[in-house]
Amino acid sequence: MRYQEKRINLKEPLAFWRNFEDEEKMLFYHPFKKELIIGTIPLKKFYGEENFRGYPYVFSRKTFFPTLKGPQWDGFEDETTAFEFYLVEKEGEQKLYYRDQEIEIQDQECIPRRHDYKLTAKDYGEWQGLFNQAKEEIRSKKVDKVVISRQVEIQCRTAVAIESVLKNLMENNPGSFVFAWYKQGKTFLGASPEVLVEKNKGTISSYALAGTGARNQQEADDIQQAALLNDPKNRHEHQLVVDYIAEIMESHSDEVVIGETTTLALKNLFHLKTPIQGKVKENSSLRDWVSRLHPTPALGGYPAEKALEIIARYENHERGLYGAPLGVMNEEGDGIFVVGIRSALIEGNKLYAYTGCGIVADSECEAEYLETANKARTILESL
Repeated sequence: MRYQEKRINLKEPLAFWRNFEDEEKMLFYHPFKKELIIGTIPLKKFYGEENFRGYPYVFSRKTFFPTLKGPQWDGFEDETTAFEFYLVEKEGEQKLYYRDQEIEIQDQECIPRRHDYKLTAKDYGEWQGLFNQAKEEIRSKKVDKVVISRQVEIQCRTAVAIESVLKNLMENNPGSFVFAWYKQGKTFLGASPEVLVEKNKGTISSYALAGTGARNQQEADDIQQAALLNDPKNRHEHQLVVDYIAEIMESHSDEVVIGETTTLALKNLFHLKTPIQGKVKENSSLRDWVSRLHPTPALGGYPAEKALEIIARYENHERGLYGAPLGVMNEEGDGIFVVGIRSALIEGNKLYAYTGCGIVADSECEAEYLETANKARTILESL
């Protein structure tokens, strides 16, 4: 049985999320298509290379490391899921997809809330230790780059209002992909500017996004962007990612084109960005491409295998879905995966925000720590 569809007109599309308070659900907002997709009540889990025929959308995620340690991320293992109900909003038009019985959605206004919160840990000392270990591995020529991360604990006075956070993420970060996955009382959400891979029929696309500069509202953007484009440390860090993605593209696709390196302007940061595109030359799925590319040197390091060993050895927290691929696909298997950065895991009134940066030979400890603090503002400002 195929899905039925019906036009609806919710004043607040996030009311659909709230109507299924305790059900597993996933949200994905594509900023360039202006498309919001929310799915709820799992209908089918996909394993291996099953096709998605008959399912308008499936959501998929893959943890950063193959296995999870500790209870914090319980329930968030690798998963590809079709849901019983979908709300899709695109260009101002809303559609409800349902499998069997139509449901009524109670339209509820999402009133933004301001959360009273505090950071419960000061971790610069821990960061220094992690940074020094990474730099020692680089000095010994074992790696060229290692991406290290922080887990920032945030305690709110009241339970976090997820719909308010999501609304703020979309409004504050108009050029980012907003995502959320709720399961078993926990929500992983964020606003990622970074596309891992996109497949559209025979075309495969990826984007190298590495090299970061703070965006100072008191200084002209073009001056700051030019400084980032001409900074040797950031250009080296960025080129490692470009070369890695291009090599994989050239091994599995034809007509590979590496675009011009430009800057991506976000609310608080600038990033270096280079598009890379090719024509698929074999019968490979989008999930195959996810496995080939993840993690790029933007999230793991270079060489990848050694960098991942260093991260696993020295980081004290479990990354879970932080920096990991998550995305949405249609029934043809086309779709897009982003990486779960500028993100947090939320349970009740507690958040674990995740933020990181790439360490290379010229990196400085305090500057990199400040970079992670700037990146964490995406989550803090959503509260």
